[in-house]
Amino acid sequence: MTAVSVPVLRGHGGALLRYADGALTLRREDEEIRIPLEAIRFVAPDGPAVVFELRAPGGAPGVGYRVDGVNEAAAMLFSKAVNDAAAALPDLDLSLDGASLVTTRSLRTPSTPPTPLSAGEKARGLAWALTALGPGLAGLIAMSVLVVVNDGPSALVLSVILGIVAILLNLFSAYTMERAFQMWWLPRRGITVMAVRTSPYGKSGTYTYTDASGTTHSYFRQAYASEIEISYSPHAPGTAVGVYPPFVRVLVALVSLILWAATLGLVYLMILMGQNI
Repeated sequence: MTAVSVPVLRGHGGALLRYADGALTLRREDEEIRIPLEAIRFVAPDGPAVVFELRAPGGAPGVGYRVDGVNEAAAMLFSKAVNDAAAALPDLDLSLDGASLVTTRSLRTPSTPPTPLSAGEKARGLAWALTALGPGLAGLIAMSVLVVVNDGPSALVLSVILGIVAILLNLFSAYTMERAFQMWWLPRRGITVMAVRTSPYGKSGTYTYTDASGTTHSYFRQAYASEIEISYSPHAPGTAVGVYPPFVRVLVALVSLILWAATLGLVYLMILMGQNI
């Protein structure tokens, strides 16, 4: 007989409760609590909530937990699955203190002083700024100068409007190009992990992952899944991208090329207009 999949419970305030690998994991806004199955006395549904209590020496009342705002049907299925798994455990020592088996991990990102930028990072930042703003600004300046030289000051308003459009298009082109590069480069050269959803269920949400140093980062993506595969840079762990199939990455790269063609085409048109005014 195929075992029933244990549901993942989502509660108020972004709480997430799951059972896997012989332990309950309760994730809250700023902490993650792992409770081995041996430490649990019982799990029970309570309407739109689930409650569970830890074992205590001599049968005394143990530490209790409660997650509100969960799906009632899922809470019943979850409780039955965990209780059945606990019942299958060998007889435990009555002196066992379940609280001693619980481990808690903080999800708060420690505040660290900013790392000074290296010469290479400064150079890359300058190159990105020139790429993202250079063509648009150059088009605006060139058209404005040509308009004034050709004695057409009334067209300055038009040059400013077109210049602003060119700059915005330029920025969007550079951003799309950078994302396209990351979508190809990070899955090959970065570190790939599973990010866990921490926001309420919906089409889009916030996912968190922990880098090699133990620091937790957030990643936003339009997805329904409770977990997604992401790749982050080993040199800048806060820079991450979802792992997409090749056709999606090709599509983003084509969009980037189209945007760059539109940006450069608009800049060229602005220079022609400035010459003919």
